[in-house]
Amino acid sequence: MAKLKEQQTAYRAKEEVHGSERKSNAKTLALRALEKLPGDVTYDDIMYELYVLQKIERGQKDLAQGKTIAHNDAGKRLHRWLK
Repeated sequence: MAKLKEQQTAYRAKEEVHGSERKSNAKTLALRALEKLPGDVTYDDIMYELYVLQKIERGQKDLAQGKTIAHNDAGKRLHRWLK
């Protein structure tokens, strides 16, 4: 449950960046996300937060470059893999 809350925090921090700010550098995005964490976070919590931000950024980049597959195709691939 804690990991889900952390993912939601990272996602909210990312979504608050709008317009031209979306092209902000990694340091700026990381600092914004870390400022939103509670004061009693661990190093592991911080590392996970940065990891989630990185994955969101990579996903957005892949989406912009058309490096995605359709939902149905993903389901078919998973079905074959999970057999």
